[in-house]
Amino acid sequence: MKQVLTGLLILTLTVATNASTASASVKPGATCKKVGQSTISSGSKYKCIKSGSKLIWSKGIAVKKSTPAQKPTTAFVPKVITVKDFDELYQNREHIPYTAWKLTADEIARGKSNLKNVTVFIGPKSQEPGYKTPEIAYSLVSRAFSSYKTPDDVYLIQYSIEDMGWAEEKIKSIVDANAYKELDRNENGRLVTSNCSNDCFGAKQVTANNGVAFILQGVPRTKNGDPMGEARWTLGQLDAHEFFHAMQRAHSTPAGTQIKEWPPSWIIEGGASLVQNLTMSHASYDEYMKWRKLDARNISGSNSVVNQAFVDRFLDMQGNKDYWRGVDNYYSYNLGSRIMEVLVAFKGPAILLDLHKQTTVLGFEDGFKSLFGVEWSKAYPIIGKIAVELLRSE
Repeated sequence: MKQVLTGLLILTLTVATNASTASASVKPGATCKKVGQSTISSGSKYKCIKSGSKLIWSKGIAVKKSTPAQKPTTAFVPKVITVKDFDELYQNREHIPYTAWKLTADEIARGKSNLKNVTVFIGPKSQEPGYKTPEIAYSLVSRAFSSYKTPDDVYLIQYSIEDMGWAEEKIKSIVDANAYKELDRNENGRLVTSNCSNDCFGAKQVTANNGVAFILQGVPRTKNGDPMGEARWTLGQLDAHEFFHAMQRAHSTPAGTQIKEWPPSWIIEGGASLVQNLTMSHASYDEYMKWRKLDARNISGSNSVVNQAFVDRFLDMQGNKDYWRGVDNYYSYNLGSRIMEVLVAFKGPAILLDLHKQTTVLGFEDGFKSLFGVEWSKAYPIIGKIAVELLRSE
């Protein structure tokens, strides 16, 4: 037994001697013990060699450090999706922004503007707004919805706070007294003045009973610090927004029929907010995403009050039908645009006018089902989930 142990010990020592070792202090030319022995020290590999009658360490050879293989990263490439239901839309939710933008850009590319008569009036004491070609914005909206009626006569009246009286007289010069009274009554007696308080930052669209469309645009004297101001006041988004309201009004119930139900504000304002960016950014998806993100700055992020529970209440048209009236009105614009973006990705931009019209004719619940083939109560939890998850991903 002692002989066996001794043999094992000798074998072990032999294997250890022939193996590479690690040393903290090896110098070239220093004495080593066995030819062929190697060691690594300070990033270099040394080998024991015979020099004359001596065994010494050779000059060191730098050892290359091995680095772990990097996994190739694949950049996300958005694509246009075609889906059959909202569940499938949820599975492809990351492609929704691009799909909505591309479908609209394609409509604009092949569409023809039906714009006819546009007349612009600027108050005598008002400075001309930064965006000087509203007809271009109107035409882009008309091209995006070229198979739908565009108002024949459009009057854009731009005025500062000093020109409110002038703006009222200008409207009266275009329509008769009864038409003016009706327009003013529909705006709670503030047809012109509601766009202004200390300054005129507001804008609105109204349509007379003879089909004449007015866009009443306040012209501010100062800046209000709105980060979206550039897009709205110098890039034509405000003009596209208000003109789309004229398209919505043109596609309510047929003339002479009773309106069943007005669409909720998030359809009216959310649709217009979406269209203003889709049309004015139709040539660049990056531009669309830039303004889309900026417009959602107050509702995105994990700390936003716009969470899943909030959106579910916001969209519950049965249990909480008027919830959207009880929250900040701006949610109808920025959150509403995200809801409508989901619908555009599913059905194309025409759905914005179709849903508006079907709501006025059939009521929202029946109108939605006639277009999507499913009850709103089953669709909105998925739509809301899509909107929240896209907001959280920004």
